[in-house]
Amino acid sequence: MRLRPHPALRDAGRAQDRALATGPAWIRGTRIAELVVTGVVVVAIGVSFVVPVLLGGTPTAFVVALLSAVGFALLHRRPVAALLLVAGAPVVAGLTGLDPTGSWSVAVFAAFLLALRLLPGVLVGAVIGTANLVAVALHEGGVSLDRPIATVAAVIGVVGATLGSALKSQQRYSEEVEGRARDAADSRRADIDRGVAEERLRIARDLHDSIGHEIAVVSMHLGSAQVKLPPELHEVRASLEAARTAVRAVLVETQEILRVLRVGAAKSDLLPTPDHHAIPGVVETARSAGLIVDATLVGIDRPLSATTSSAAYRIVQEILTNAHRHGTGAVTLKVVIENGVAIEAVNVIADPERGSAFPAGGNGLVGMAERAASADGTLNFWTEDNLFWVRAELRAVAEGPA
Repeated sequence: MRLRPHPALRDAGRAQDRALATGPAWIRGTRIAELVVTGVVVVAIGVSFVVPVLLGGTPTAFVVALLSAVGFALLHRRPVAALLLVAGAPVVAGLTGLDPTGSWSVAVFAAFLLALRLLPGVLVGAVIGTANLVAVALHEGGVSLDRPIATVAAVIGVVGATLGSALKSQQRYSEEVEGRARDAADSRRADIDRGVAEERLRIARDLHDSIGHEIAVVSMHLGSAQVKLPPELHEVRASLEAARTAVRAVLVETQEILRVLRVGAAKSDLLPTPDHHAIPGVVETARSAGLIVDATLVGIDRPLSATTSSAAYRIVQEILTNAHRHGTGAVTLKVVIENGVAIEAVNVIADPERGSAFPAGGNGLVGMAERAASADGTLNFWTEDNLFWVRAELRAVAEGPA
């Protein structure tokens, strides 16, 4: 059972855009953690104001709470001043004989927030850790192995700053990765746009070649008719001469436009416009290059319009090129020209681990899609297990008599 075909340009960059829009889950978790820590600090500072009122605390307790509150309020506007204030609050508590547990706990949470967004983690950890050590040591009467509370407070302060700094580093790394992915997606779209422009330019060259040829043929027929006219048909002869003059002007203008289009063109682009009659030749060329081609060509001798004929040739040419580059060296090709032009090809993907991945780059597929569109047709491609399928349907319009 075949998978649903994918139009040539429908899914370009969608996976990257979805990934960039949502972002990693851990970043969303970091933002939630930041909000939770902020809420905890607000509650802790509020409690530090309420408890002295309920328990009849000293004015110094309000000063300590005020230092923490002002420091937290200045967290984003004046991070250095905020660091000094929240670090100074437990020291003031220790100097005045108050229990600094609440204030140094607030300092730890503030250290996490400061290191996460604003200041270097080493600086924040050193200041908060030292302040906690001094504050608890003053309150406990020193630092000893029997009562390592001061050391624990200092270590917790350093851990809070370290955790914030680590999350900040990881977030910056993730943003860098996302930026590179975004640049890669933009580059991919630019490559596709460039491929479309290049293929349209080549289509324009082919069309100008065919139009120029047909105009030259018309001019020759007008000249032949003018020569064969009886001498007495002066008005008809004059009309034919005027028509030939107009045709020559169109031919000159077409050649000028073609010359502009061909500025900087590769030698391969300066060759005569290919047509579907050359498809057997391109099949043989692919075989001589080592590609195993199982080709079924039906109705190749039937006439087609210049646009459809060139599109059929270019699509077959690109199918064989892709099969040679990205396949295992074998391709089944079927070209049927009846009421329309149907082209179908399948080859085994060289790297099965890529699953449904299409050939790298994708400009060849873009070119085939543009060619099909220029012939008022469609082109689909899809994968089925380890097989890569291409199917094109073109409008078949026979050439008029020369």
